[in-house]
Amino acid sequence: MKNLPAILVILIAYSGINAQSGDYFIGPPKYSFIQYNQAKLILPEDESGAERLFSRLDSLMLYGIGKINIVHIGGSHLQADVYSHQIRKRLQTLQADMNGGRGFVFPYRAARTNNPSNYRISFSGSWETCKNTQFNRICPLGLSGISVKTSDNKARISINPNTDPEISYSFTRVKVFHLPSMYNLRISVNDSLFAGIYDTLGGFSLFEIPESYSLNMFLHKADSINSEFTLFGISLENDSPGLVYHAIGVNGARLSSYINCQFYSQHLAALEPDLLIFSIGTNDANTRDFDNNRYRIEYEQLIEISKIAAPNAVVLVTVPNDCYYMKRYVNRNTEIMKDEIFSLAKTNNYIVWDFYTAMGGLNSSQTWYNNGLMQHDRIHFNREGYLIKGDLFVTAFLRAWEKNLADRTEKKISQFKGNNMSNPLVIDK
Repeated sequence: MKNLPAILVILIAYSGINAQSGDYFIGPPKYSFIQYNQAKLILPEDESGAERLFSRLDSLMLYGIGKINIVHIGGSHLQADVYSHQIRKRLQTLQADMNGGRGFVFPYRAARTNNPSNYRISFSGSWETCKNTQFNRICPLGLSGISVKTSDNKARISINPNTDPEISYSFTRVKVFHLPSMYNLRISVNDSLFAGIYDTLGGFSLFEIPESYSLNMFLHKADSINSEFTLFGISLENDSPGLVYHAIGVNGARLSSYINCQFYSQHLAALEPDLLIFSIGTNDANTRDFDNNRYRIEYEQLIEISKIAAPNAVVLVTVPNDCYYMKRYVNRNTEIMKDEIFSLAKTNNYIVWDFYTAMGGLNSSQTWYNNGLMQHDRIHFNREGYLIKGDLFVTAFLRAWEKNLADRTEKKISQFKGNNMSNPLVIDK
């Protein structure tokens, strides 16, 4: 088609190939009780934000150009990083050049709590922990909602982000989020030590290093003063095009847990998110006296804080999974949260992922448990259940992109035809 711009040829070809592929699931649909057809994103009436996001995905998929940063914030489901890592892997392996780097990690093991299995942490020295879920805490916290601090003269943290054999991460840039201190911070790569430059605006030390697949971080007091070093997290980055998926989670976190973190906005802005995903609510609703008005107000407050830090980010809010209260009672508060989330999204043009409906709705957690997909508390999933949850999200994300791509392609074709009525297309034979 000689007179048709190259981008339209590609888009038409793509949409034509996939015209009948909208009803799919990225993994094998094994269970009759899962509503696979409900694995979809509900887009707002104003789709300009979603269109901006999916256009960036077009550039990555079609040309291998650009970077997409996703920040996903939640509680224990994300601290474990099983279903979120499944999302990360699926999106980063859509094609060869989609892996944009590992992104944000936290040394949970040094904090004496469960660490994701997809990266390994080792450490030396004595570290104290502070979490955003602690009552009457007086420590500073940032985006991660958790911190570790040490007063040891020589402390160390090592990170290997490549314990999953299915995907590999390299990095040439490291952001260490921490408070300014009297410590000399160094990173060791291939037996060479590198010093960083502290970014006061971002609240991190930046290290530019040769390409590496693991690192050692060393601390040494600059003098004998009784000072402390407080660490909020580490972002492993590179300059390659692709998608980066940062998962932020603390066991037991509620909306208020993140609202009260004083460096939350500063650290979030440093990650420059294009998409913000919020998966919070299960812990807020784990009570007999759930206050839906308070839940709505706190959700609005957290998103407002986040949007100030990342004004260009698209917001996606997820409906929590069906669960039990005190391991004995069906928690009907989730249905109330669902209504509040949909109302919040409609008012503010947010995207919604209704996982609650996709998993089967009220009391479906019992069915998932009976089929070996949830733990006995019927709040948390086991590994297989989390992998299915991740695949349901990726399916919803790709369906939304496919539909948006088809809509934009149709608009472009209509515009092209309208502008070329006097110059009909010449079809090559």
